[in-house]
Amino acid sequence: MTDKKESDFDKVFNVWDILVIAFGAMIGWAWVVSSGDWIDRGGVIGAMLGFGLGGIMIFFIGLTYAELTPAMPDCGGEHVFSYRAMGPTGSFVCTWAIILGYVSVVCFEACALPTIVTYLFPSFLQGYLYTVAGFDIYASWLAVAIIMAIFITYINIRGAKTAAIVQTVLTCIIGGAGILLVVGSVISGSPSNLDGQVFVGDNTGSVLGNILRVAMMTPFYFIGFDVIPQAAEEINVPLKKIAKMLLLSILLAVAFYVLIIFAVGYVLSPDAIAQSESSGSGLVTADAMARAFHTDVMAKVLIIGGLCGVLTSWNSFMIGGSRAMYSMAESYMIPPVFGKLSARYKTPWVSIGLIGLLSCLAPLLGRKMLVWIVDAGNLACCVAYCMVAISFVILRRKAPDMPRPYKVKHYKFVGFMAIAMSGFMVIMYCIPGSAAALVPTEWAFVGGWALLGVIFYFACKARYGKKFGTLVEVANDELDKDYARERSAAASIAAGEAAKGAGAGAAAAVAAKAKGKVSTIGQAEVSAAVSAVTSAAATVGEPVARTFSYYAPVNLTFGAGTLAKTGELAKPLGSKALIVTGHSSAKKTGVYDKVNDSLKAAGIATGLFDKASANPLTTTVEEGARVAKDGGYDMVVGLGGGSVMDCAKGIAFMAKNDGDVNDYIYGRKSSDVALPLVLIPTTCGSGSEANGFAVLTNPENGDKKSLRCPAIMAKRSIVDPEAMMTMPKGQLAAVGFDAFCHCFEAYTAKNAQPFTDALALYAIPLILDSLPRLVAGTGTLKDWENMSQAATIGGLVIGTAGITLTHAMEHPVSGLKNVTHGRGLAAIAPTVVEATWQGDRFKFGRLARLMGGYTAEDCAEKIRGFERKIGLEVTLSELGISESDIPWLTENAMKVSQANIDNTRTEIGAEDISELYRKAL
Repeated sequence: MTDKKESDFDKVFNVWDILVIAFGAMIGWAWVVSSGDWIDRGGVIGAMLGFGLGGIMIFFIGLTYAELTPAMPDCGGEHVFSYRAMGPTGSFVCTWAIILGYVSVVCFEACALPTIVTYLFPSFLQGYLYTVAGFDIYASWLAVAIIMAIFITYINIRGAKTAAIVQTVLTCIIGGAGILLVVGSVISGSPSNLDGQVFVGDNTGSVLGNILRVAMMTPFYFIGFDVIPQAAEEINVPLKKIAKMLLLSILLAVAFYVLIIFAVGYVLSPDAIAQSESSGSGLVTADAMARAFHTDVMAKVLIIGGLCGVLTSWNSFMIGGSRAMYSMAESYMIPPVFGKLSARYKTPWVSIGLIGLLSCLAPLLGRKMLVWIVDAGNLACCVAYCMVAISFVILRRKAPDMPRPYKVKHYKFVGFMAIAMSGFMVIMYCIPGSAAALVPTEWAFVGGWALLGVIFYFACKARYGKKFGTLVEVANDELDKDYARERSAAASIAAGEAAKGAGAGAAAAVAAKAKGKVSTIGQAEVSAAVSAVTSAAATVGEPVARTFSYYAPVNLTFGAGTLAKTGELAKPLGSKALIVTGHSSAKKTGVYDKVNDSLKAAGIATGLFDKASANPLTTTVEEGARVAKDGGYDMVVGLGGGSVMDCAKGIAFMAKNDGDVNDYIYGRKSSDVALPLVLIPTTCGSGSEANGFAVLTNPENGDKKSLRCPAIMAKRSIVDPEAMMTMPKGQLAAVGFDAFCHCFEAYTAKNAQPFTDALALYAIPLILDSLPRLVAGTGTLKDWENMSQAATIGGLVIGTAGITLTHAMEHPVSGLKNVTHGRGLAAIAPTVVEATWQGDRFKFGRLARLMGGYTAEDCAEKIRGFERKIGLEVTLSELGISESDIPWLTENAMKVSQANIDNTRTEIGAEDISELYRKAL
């Protein structure tokens, strides 16, 4: 995607305009001509329920539009949504389908209009021309259709506001006619008219089936709300209100159709409906109006309302279809000529002209077009709706940080329902023999449109090359206001962050530079503000520790395929190795066999201890140490994730020392001897292969604390990215976030120093860049290498700088509930950062900028966004922690991890920790 541009359209639509455009689009001519058919299919109440069911389906789909439209208020609607979620090809399919839906409605109304005139003036048909599918085409019938097609086309070219004014007048007439019918039927109708037509069917199954038949037809009648996102770029309304108007238009349309069905059934008996349908015109709703007011004049009044419905629907879909075509032309998916705007009226006149031409040609096929084009358009719209619903779900995961002025709650349920319902409709149109199955003529329309799409797709891709499928986002004042304000404010805030390392004069200079940028929000000002932040970070130095020490004697071998060198690298360390693994994963993946074979090939005898578990226990360490002692092993090979390597460290240490391991953990005893260690990570998280401590849990009291000793630093660490590629996505996300926290905490720790800072700042971008791709399944070997390096660096830096409050609070959680360490960190980290960033504004600000933020205040939210990207957004409650656990967790954190708490930049006490646990629930 390229940089944002200023909109080429005029923002002319107000709240009322978008409501009448959407509502008027959904209330066309069908309520006049088809109400009798709906009642015949399902009965009065059955048809009402059918429309209600169809309305529910559309409402779920509407919810997805309601979130996406304010988030991406660009011309094209579906085009932009599907592009952001599925890329150019998905966007092409989705937009091409919705254009067929729009064109089908325009053609439908072009054929409906002469029918209305015929009813108003029975002698209107003059000048017989020919017959199509049993329908006689007359010159007068054709002339009215073509003249009105030209008129609607002209109105749309003349300007969006002109079209909106016309739409408002016509919609008010429709509403007035509908209200008159409902009121008249209530006054003149009778419950007895419902006898025999409440439902249609001999049993419950057939009744439900007939209700479903009605529901199957409804998507066509509810098409229209999606015109709003097509014209979003021309709307001058707060973005959140756009979503509300979109949903309101659906509710109003459902209510209108349901009330019309009730009014017709309440005032006309089954015999009266049958008589009306056989009278020749078939305008049952008009006859109901005449019966309600006891005069044929009112039938003509209602027909005029229907005529207005034709025009509003026609007008709306001309707007929607032309904008959809414009968006495709802007992306070079169809010839860019269709993206030309009128210099005077700011409307896509070429696209409007083409749709207008099609609406002129449609009547040439006669009234049968009413059936052919309706079902073809239905299918296309359902396909597009399904793709938008899928895009809605994809974007929640793919772009979790996207600003969403209107954010739908329970998005998984809403997305599932929208996908399921629209997908079901697509299937029903495709299954031969179903109530909605397309006939061959309708499939010909669909196939012809699809073939035309294929031609455009490949022809434009070949002709326009890299331009094909490009998307230029349009700047929106409301969305970009926060964007610009954040960046412009960042310039002055960065000066404060940097003040720790600069004199007052330098800070004041940066602040002065930023101050002039805050008043405006244009793209140039945004760029200037970002430059100011960058300048502050680059020119104003970070404080350097006056004294520090660095000790990390790790012998590290890194690279793909290095696993095969295990025997060669371990040979100088001994002749008999105890291989420590987990219960099964190393064996299932074949890693164990590779290591074992390599050791044996080097003449090293081996044994296996496969009882290491997640959050390794002190009791397991002591059991493994006895095995090592009794077996005469002279080295230990740790093969697995962080827990396995920590367990191996503990075993190597206790194999050379007597007593209880807990005495060494708590410093009651000390030793500097251990069996030589070879550590081989199979996960990219803990970095245990690069430091001299092991985190162990005492099962008797839940204490989770580190055994620390230089002797348990690996004599050989072998980091082979290929050994990690079989990790499940959930485990990968958890261990990757652990690595992120190691680097993050080491960088912000009190014990941080230049060497650890440099390493952490190198590793964090590797994680931010590669981990999301690996979790998504799109990563390459390079990404695995990046994560492996970063994880090892994480181990190195915490070996010197240590960890801080996030780990201090997590260890009691996993000690108590045995949860995955990385998931526990994910639940706690944002809350901790919110409470501690003030301790070092410079460093937290720098980290925020690495994650796409700009100030220290952004840091916590950016971490949450990263968690969402890797599917690790979780709370302590979801991990099984409750309010009643907080006192023990707090006490244990203070007892076990006081040194880590003290290593945190902000002063933290027991009450603070309890409150942070509470916030993280």
